[in-house]
Amino acid sequence: MYGFHKAFYGTVRAMIIPYFKTFGRYSYKPYKPKSENYLVLANHNTNWDFCYFALPLPHQMYFVASEHIFRQGFKSAALKFLVDPIPRKKGASADNTVRLIKERLADGKNVCMMAEGNRSFSGETGFISPATAKLVKESGAGLITFALHGGYLMNPRWSSEVRKGPIKGEIVNEYTVNELEDMSEDEVYAAICSDLYVNAYEDQARDPHKYKCKHPAEHLETALFLCPECHSFSSLESKDEKFYCRECGMTLKLNDYGYFESLTDKPAKFGTILHWDKWQQKYLREYLPERKGNTETPLFFDDGIRLSLIQAEKGTTPVITGRLSLYGDRMEISGEGKTVSFKLEDIKKLSITLTDTMLFTTPEGYFQIKGEKRYSALKYLISWRLLIGKEYH
Repeated sequence: MYGFHKAFYGTVRAMIIPYFKTFGRYSYKPYKPKSENYLVLANHNTNWDFCYFALPLPHQMYFVASEHIFRQGFKSAALKFLVDPIPRKKGASADNTVRLIKERLADGKNVCMMAEGNRSFSGETGFISPATAKLVKESGAGLITFALHGGYLMNPRWSSEVRKGPIKGEIVNEYTVNELEDMSEDEVYAAICSDLYVNAYEDQARDPHKYKCKHPAEHLETALFLCPECHSFSSLESKDEKFYCRECGMTLKLNDYGYFESLTDKPAKFGTILHWDKWQQKYLREYLPERKGNTETPLFFDDGIRLSLIQAEKGTTPVITGRLSLYGDRMEISGEGKTVSFKLEDIKKLSITLTDTMLFTTPEGYFQIKGEKRYSALKYLISWRLLIGKEYH
């Protein structure tokens, strides 16, 4: 199938280049790799990153993709037939993904992976696992690092709308096999983190651009969950360009440059989503240790949440729909006359896919949590990590 994949890839790439350059306002410089066989590592910000990564590079690549796209029936079967992506099961071990990447590279095929594994909620490149450097060292292939600028403001993870604004792709560095052999694992990791670091607001400060859409603030409450004025959880709401707290009345506008403006007499406490996000993370680090022993009253909760069990042979099976609550020692869903509870220490892996769908692994199986309406899954992910003694990066 490699010949077919190569031909299909080349055809689609040639077809989309004019569109992305003209209508997508995408700028890049074509790049000819020194390495015959390579792994591309990139930052991750948009739903179409694989197109942005493919255009500057002339050779066919296999992409690492979230496992949820393999559970969509005919659509998934067609995707596997046409491009054969490498599955990454979020909220579970990555061992199988690493094995498949190594196998493809050993066969002389090129692979592209978003090193963060998750799109940024705040506009800054997120945590990259040190295990990525180990994969690079063991791959036997060259390494190309790719940074995408403008992607976050054009297609924020928390929004359902794509903005009109410029986006730029940049090949940052290429490391040949010989060069990688002379580097330690720590040096490779430092190079990856440095090359892939992008801060959307630093980019805006250097070269401001408008990113326009009809409803710029809608669904921002999936990323920002803590009011900086009254410190209430889950009281933030959005409509059109407005972002407000229904508890204390704080009202802001998110402008076309991605900055907050106050719509009341009180100035905005934070000018950017990134600064707000850093503050709410800091608040949780200070707030949660005092409440770790709180097993009677939930730290926060959301209604209309559906828990499902994911099984390879049966697909997704609904378990319960009701109120999701986080306590100092457990996460539980109550409704339909029953309660399903998970001890925090029994949750081995937990991740977010798309905007607000949580995937996690326990001894009982592999589960999905999804809301009937928008809610912040991010506050559960951060809190779970902090409550079990892990840092959230």
